[in-house]
Amino acid sequence: MKIAIIRKKYTFHGGAEGFSSSFIENLANDGHEIHIFAIKWQADSRHKNIHFHKVPAITIISFFRDLSFAVSSFFLLKKKRASFDIIQTHDKTLYQDIYRAGDGCHIEWLKQRWKRTSVIKKASIILNPYHWLVLWLERMILKGHRFKKIIAISELVRKNIVDNYGVPSSDIEVIYNGIDTDRFHPDNKENYRNEIRRKHGLKNDDFVVLFAGSGFERKGLKYLVQAVESVPEPVSLLIAGKGSKSKLRHMARRQKIIFCGPQRDIYKYYAAADIFVFPTMYEPFGNVHLEALASGLPVITTKNSGASEIIKDDTHGFIVKEPEDVKDIAERIQMFVNDRDKLQSMSENARILAEEFTFKKHMGKVLELYKSITAMKG
Repeated sequence: MKIAIIRKKYTFHGGAEGFSSSFIENLANDGHEIHIFAIKWQADSRHKNIHFHKVPAITIISFFRDLSFAVSSFFLLKKKRASFDIIQTHDKTLYQDIYRAGDGCHIEWLKQRWKRTSVIKKASIILNPYHWLVLWLERMILKGHRFKKIIAISELVRKNIVDNYGVPSSDIEVIYNGIDTDRFHPDNKENYRNEIRRKHGLKNDDFVVLFAGSGFERKGLKYLVQAVESVPEPVSLLIAGKGSKSKLRHMARRQKIIFCGPQRDIYKYYAAADIFVFPTMYEPFGNVHLEALASGLPVITTKNSGASEIIKDDTHGFIVKEPEDVKDIAERIQMFVNDRDKLQSMSENARILAEEFTFKKHMGKVLELYKSITAMKG
């Protein structure tokens, strides 16, 4: 098949961008001809089946970048429509066969943020033109039915789309993300655990909690710092990602809180940790959950994450109701500190669960969807 994939850019530390890169590589390895339409794409490898097309855009600020990218890609793809069997977007654009809602619903994120923010920040949300642009694009796609099918990466996302935009559920296919179970593996502990711990001044017997992700506010990092600070036993928190951290640093008093920045070799950091905690306000799915599970880490997350649909409470980790449930998060962390047998059994369960979400299985479901769409065209 000749497949066009639309995504603004690729950065190694972006979860959605990283997924797009792996997805494209898998399609290319299967022999499909892939054409990437993006402003900038700096993938780690060059594949003979992957072709890059630069989309002109005004990149001064995010408002003009997203608007100009949506408009430019519309005209580019409409002109080249006959060249492709499938056009799939991983961004909010205006011309595609498949809209992959990998970023969830922006309106739902704003609702969750609105509940947890001050009057001043509420005013900044209302006055920020970027939010209005993203909401307009989202409405144009979903209410305007600018797709043949939508891929939702969780039931949470499907529900968000149906509830907020009235899209028929039959137009939405839920396909959970896939994970490279070789790259993210419990065996990595033998190779990298001590290396990363030494790098950050941690001892072999320290209990280490890992958080990975960029955009600390949405992903609830402040609630995790509060929870870690209230655990009676010594606990270290490794934070791998990008975001505003000045206020978070001031919250750290008792425990060791380490900001590592974005990490290209993030699999090494999972190897260095004992558990993974992600108390997000809103997360459509979050590949970090699968990365942690595949690495043999029990996961503590919230019901506001699509990944909570696959994680069985008290088997693969724990699901807390809201990110503000700091006391609950702290108690779950403390349970792991005190009960290493429980930690070990949940680690094994975590890996078993991740093996159900391989990229091979994911790609099989996507290709089935492609075939159904091309059959409709015929």
